[in-house]
Amino acid sequence: MNNDISKRRAFIQKLSAFSAFGLLGFPSIGNSEVFNKGGIINPEAGEVRFIGNERKAKVLIKVSKTDSETPEMSLLSEVIPPGDGIPVHYHSNEEEFLFIQKGSLEITLGEKTETGKAGSLIYVPKKVWHGFKNTADEAVILFFGYSPAGFEDYFRAIGTPTLEEDLGFSVEDWIQTNKKYGVVYQ
Repeated sequence: MNNDISKRRAFIQKLSAFSAFGLLGFPSIGNSEVFNKGGIINPEAGEVRFIGNERKAKVLIKVSKTDSETPEMSLLSEVIPPGDGIPVHYHSNEEEFLFIQKGSLEITLGEKTETGKAGSLIYVPKKVWHGFKNTADEAVILFFGYSPAGFEDYFRAIGTPTLEEDLGFSVEDWIQTNKKYGVVYQ
């Protein structure tokens, strides 16, 4: 039990650093030099992935593992239009955190559904059901990430680099990809 508490404390410390990033800018980790010296990723910068067959949500991968370096967490961003969201699911291997920079979301976390507004930071332990929906009239700007880093590869697997590209996933492709990355949908 004490080990679980110390892991959660360490994760909360990471979240504190993450919330500061929301105000100050994000360290770019495209190469080893930036890992050691820091850097800034501008709002429009990041590796682009348009997610899914129909949804085509634009996700920017801001902080990611590389072939030579693995940060303790990954960081991504997304603009979520009104009516859009992510179905309830859980992650088998990662803790997740979400930071609402602009707008508000209806958030399901475990058995509860609440509204998260701009400035809210949501922590999701692994294997906890969660999902969200933008029920407002304006787009939501959401930053989210995972610890440990690595789940960002899921977005690479289920996304395309351009909006025009078709992912071409069958139902079986989705099942296998979700299984590979330890994501379970209700």
